Amino acid sequence: MKKLTVLLTVICLGPLVAGGMLLKDLVGSSRESAPWHFGSASARWTITEFADLECPYCKTYTPQLKRWVSQQPDVNLRWHHLPLQFHGPAAIHQARLVECAGVLGGADAFWRAVDQVFQRTRSNGQSFRGHLDVTGVDTRDLEDCADKNFAVAQHIEMQIQEAASKGINATPTLLVTDNTTGKSVKLEGPADGPTLLSTIDWLAAQSGRNP
Repeated sequence: MKKLTVLLTVICLGPLVAGGMLLKDLVGSSRESAPWHFGSASARWTITEFADLECPYCKTYTPQLKRWVSQQPDVNLRWHHLPLQFHGPAAIHQARLVECAGVLGGADAFWRAVDQVFQRTRSNGQSFRGHLDVTGVDTRDLEDCADKNFAVAQHIEMQIQEAASKGINATPTLLVTDNTTGKSVKLEGPADGPTLLSTIDWLAAQSGRNP
């Protein structure tokens, strides 16, 4: 794990939204457009977490990040799949499972699936035993989607490529975005609450300045 660093870099998140729209258009059955939000979709500040469901650091950090976001009325969390190659097929399959949970059951089902994978996985490519049990989603439909849904597989591959195009190759990595200006700051590693608030303050200060 790299030491936490802050890169004050302006980054456009347009491709993330485009990828989510493509998934909705291809699948046609999702209850909410991906990428999946946790918290208010209209919040000014979005934290995008580039994460791998087999990453032990993400397993520890993501629940903490969700708790922090739930306490911030104007911040939401957005998931971005980045299954790392050295975590093998387990990371890819789990990404497809949770994405399919969202496609079949909406955002709440997606986040329940993420929570369940992190609770059960042994991490580092070892996966978990049995099947996911997501309320409101049929297990057979979920497995069938993960194995056969081309749109879901393509969406995850697009997110992997988008991460690479931004120079992101480690998990967890965060983008903190001001949705009023489109400016973002990249944070490498599990940023704590004070770091996130400081980043938001810095972005707020930039909103009144010329680029």
